[in-house]
Amino acid sequence: MTHNLMTAADLVGSRYRQIHLDFHTSPHIPDVGSDFDPDVFVNTLIEANVNWITLFGKCHHGMSYYSTKVGVMHPSLKFDLLGQQIEACKKKGIATPVYISARVDQHMGMTRPDLVCRLADGKLWGPNASEAGWYQMCMGNKEYIDYLAAQTEEVLKNYDADGIFYDMCYFPPDPGCFCEKCLARLAKNGHSRQDLQAHRAQTFQILRDYSTRLSKLCRDLRPNATTFFNSRVSENVHRELDTLTHLEIESLTTGGWGYLYFPCWSRLVRTYPRPLQGMTARFHKSWADFGGLKTVPQLDYEAATILAAGGVVNIGDQLHPRGTLDKGAYQVIGEAFKKVEQLEKFCYGARPLADVAVLLLPEDIQEGVPTNVRMNHSFEGAAAALAALKIQWNGETPDRDNLADYKLVILPDSGRLDAQMIEKLKLFIINGGSILFSHEATLHNGEFMLPESPVRFLEACPWKPSYMRLGEVLGKGQPDTEFVNYQSGSFVKGLDGSVSYGEVWQPYFNRSPEHFSSHAQTPADKSTGNPVGIISSNSKIGYLYAAVFQGYRDDGFYLYKDMISRMIDQLLPNPLVKPLVNIPAAMEIAVTEQAAQNRLVIHLINFQPQRRTATNEFIESEVIIREVEFAIKTGTAPKRVFLAQYPNEVEHSQDGEYCRITLGKMGIHAVVVIER
Repeated sequence: MTHNLMTAADLVGSRYRQIHLDFHTSPHIPDVGSDFDPDVFVNTLIEANVNWITLFGKCHHGMSYYSTKVGVMHPSLKFDLLGQQIEACKKKGIATPVYISARVDQHMGMTRPDLVCRLADGKLWGPNASEAGWYQMCMGNKEYIDYLAAQTEEVLKNYDADGIFYDMCYFPPDPGCFCEKCLARLAKNGHSRQDLQAHRAQTFQILRDYSTRLSKLCRDLRPNATTFFNSRVSENVHRELDTLTHLEIESLTTGGWGYLYFPCWSRLVRTYPRPLQGMTARFHKSWADFGGLKTVPQLDYEAATILAAGGVVNIGDQLHPRGTLDKGAYQVIGEAFKKVEQLEKFCYGARPLADVAVLLLPEDIQEGVPTNVRMNHSFEGAAAALAALKIQWNGETPDRDNLADYKLVILPDSGRLDAQMIEKLKLFIINGGSILFSHEATLHNGEFMLPESPVRFLEACPWKPSYMRLGEVLGKGQPDTEFVNYQSGSFVKGLDGSVSYGEVWQPYFNRSPEHFSSHAQTPADKSTGNPVGIISSNSKIGYLYAAVFQGYRDDGFYLYKDMISRMIDQLLPNPLVKPLVNIPAAMEIAVTEQAAQNRLVIHLINFQPQRRTATNEFIESEVIIREVEFAIKTGTAPKRVFLAQYPNEVEHSQDGEYCRITLGKMGIHAVVVIER
């Protein structure tokens, strides 16, 4: 099927080897495109196994790289660079969406300061005289959106572009833009500039206005155009799905995002009906790190995490101003993409499987105001803990109605339930689902609002930190001691028939200027008589008094993960995956299903970064581990088990519902295929 006959979703979802080619080029650079050769350009991509590349229409500097009648062509560019790039790529079957910088436009900011977003103090949102940076345009200004629309029309009418990537579509600093037009719009609707709630609502409506207009324009000009507004993959992305043909998660692990960002966000949004794209980059650090290059093992790892989450792989690069691709960079990218290409047939159409939903709840609910959820440390901690435990999970938000897809729901540490969510959880419990919640999750006006809660809230634990005697269940395999809880806790009482685990202990006193002992927390003194954990009489609902999920994320204390594990053991006794031998906590196991082929595809990703700096970790080389053994619930014995990369038969045996699988050795990424 040719590009022009495929839907946008099919095009994105079938292109696993993508490049995002930045080209933010100052108008002061004198020789833009001078060394560009279309044949060399496209052959470099083909040799690197690339089948999609996002090319630049207009960059952050406000410069266009084609013969524009609307914008400003880069002053030193002597030919239609975008047109030649697209023509060369299309001859080789490479998809070519086009990039347009939306909010950021330095040329417009300098020549039309009346269109620039203003901060609350009236200053332009942009660089001061002592710093390098770009101006940020007001997206509520119709004249500027008309400008973007005209550029979009030029690109989609004049070139065989597969879609538009609009960048920098984030919100202004809270609560929004304070330019004259935005303030006038507030006033026209009966609100003052001090009405923060109205200002936030207007900021969101401005986003909806321009993204709806531009996405409709793209569809009208090219019905199968891919359309994406960068920065719009948020916790509340369900309100914007009509403008997004796919979901891109930008996550340069060594460029400030870190190693937890993509696993966390991908699992929050991957169950929406849109293809998922994971975007990393070839740079050692972040964008435009010219001369900085990742190792092949680093890119192998990042590509593996994207494939395991059910996504397609996009690697960011930046074209040299003279129009040449970095040969060495594409040697590295090509090595990584060679491995991706080998796995594609085991990824296409694969649906991630999950036992567990982690519910991201709002911290507050206001009558008549749309409920927003926000990413928090507790959700991130749940992501880290469940990955370490090899639990298969997705993130969910209250707007969804798919709790029936899961066996266990986790409510980490905090958040409110509205009436609809209470009813959804009530039905989930009636249908046999289990729930684990912690600390103040669902707490409102001194009561837990969770249906069938086996716990009554007494008061906030007055001790921080407090201590824990875990007992035989929560402390299984742990030393016999009073473990510290660095986080906040809650004093609770188990209701009739529930079972309590462990005891909360108190220190002699909380550390303060008037009362302190030694370097850090005061040591444990005595029991408070309050439980660490509680489970219902039917072993369906469990509770932990501490903010264990935030604690695992913030403190990295292994004990929090172990406590979570002991509760999950009782609430989900037969998980989809069981780690057995030589499965380190840092290894990720992710299970997908290709229903059409009647097979399971299991990704094992060996995360072994090496400490190189005080601020980040990098992967320089592959670390081999041997005799890896795990079990996966298949129900019956499979017809065949093999490695996708080779395809060698894999040692396995059936033990009841579980297939036990042993790998003699593995490096960064092993993909086990089970044919049923």
